[in-house]
Amino acid sequence: MLSFIKSLRTSFCEAQLAETKAALTNPGRGWYRIYTYRLEDEAWEEPVRYDGESLALVLFNIGAGKDADLTSQALSRIDEMLGRFERLGFDLLLRICYDTEGKGMVREPSLFSQVKKHVAQLAPILKKHAKSIFVYQGLLVGSWGEMHESKFLLPAYLRELAAAFAKETEGCVRIALRKPVQYRIAFAEGVDTKPFGFFNDGILGSESHLGTFGPETAGHGAWTEIWSPQEEITFMRPFIDEVPYGGEVLTPPVDYNPERVKGILRGLRVSYLNSMHDAALLAKWKEEPYQGSNFFAYVGDHLGYRFLVRKVSAKFSKRLELTLEVQNDGFGELYDDIELKVTAIHDGKQIRAAAQKPLGSLRGLHGGESVTLSGIFELSDDIKPDAAHPLTISIRMVRTKDQKEILFAQEYAESGLLLGEFR
Repeated sequence: MLSFIKSLRTSFCEAQLAETKAALTNPGRGWYRIYTYRLEDEAWEEPVRYDGESLALVLFNIGAGKDADLTSQALSRIDEMLGRFERLGFDLLLRICYDTEGKGMVREPSLFSQVKKHVAQLAPILKKHAKSIFVYQGLLVGSWGEMHESKFLLPAYLRELAAAFAKETEGCVRIALRKPVQYRIAFAEGVDTKPFGFFNDGILGSESHLGTFGPETAGHGAWTEIWSPQEEITFMRPFIDEVPYGGEVLTPPVDYNPERVKGILRGLRVSYLNSMHDAALLAKWKEEPYQGSNFFAYVGDHLGYRFLVRKVSAKFSKRLELTLEVQNDGFGELYDDIELKVTAIHDGKQIRAAAQKPLGSLRGLHGGESVTLSGIFELSDDIKPDAAHPLTISIRMVRTKDQKEILFAQEYAESGLLLGEFR
């Protein structure tokens, strides 16, 4: 069905804008797998980027040097390995910790002063690679770096540790704590701490997400107490607007149907999940038919942002006036600045579309929300489109910081997402 909108000189025919069934490998969202490196290992395995993955969780176990300063060789190896992941085009989930065997109390340094020294040593590497670090998880301590089973999570230690990370990284790296109550213990109410957010390796594992939140019966308590799940989720949402949220899903104690899981993931605004764990639950999702595919594919398609152009209107007379209605159909949102680049083609030739008024941004648009973007573009004066010589309008989106393309979840032409044409 073609819809025609009368312009000043010609008619605009809106494209069909069909939703794609293909999986999109867009940056800053999606499934990830874990790559673990230990200081004591002489050789480190080369990273591999698998089809469909734009994220990698890179985990460095520095427990072998726990009671001494990190050597220049160790720091250099970490720096070099992060560079290898960057060259493969990954956005990085980064975790550095002392333990990867569930023995946090044993593997950590004896003295808290040594932990703080390690933070100061690692901070220059974090700042160097900040452009590629999607989220830095944890504060070094605890089993698997997940901020539990540690002698350094008493309030005084946690406050000092969080402050040290904020100071040493100068706010240029997004830092995720394991639980919202840990944030409230670390920071006084009303303090501005924009680099901090949360990650969750217990999603679906129980009603409290394995102690991430308090029990359903917990009422709103004091600032440093754990709250009920809904209260904690409401508390977290402003932080999730600044720091992407995700982690691992676990098999629920009772069967959750797809609609319930969807509601939980959307409510948490989940941007990233481990593609390998919980293996049994993910295998079940792969066998669950859902919306023409399977539930695993559906979840993967909707992690983070998923943009669809729902409606287009345009006018053309010496300049192009373009209006788009864009919906985010994902669970989460986009955290980076983007550029929307308009392409005009007439008689088989690409025409420069100089933005007099840019369309705007999709950053921060929550899942399920829509926005109307309007822009004005200067074109050549001698273009006279008609049925035999149409003027075709397409659009592409790129991430500003590295020019990586972000695909709309719709069928693409060679010139980008076809919006329509003037005839």
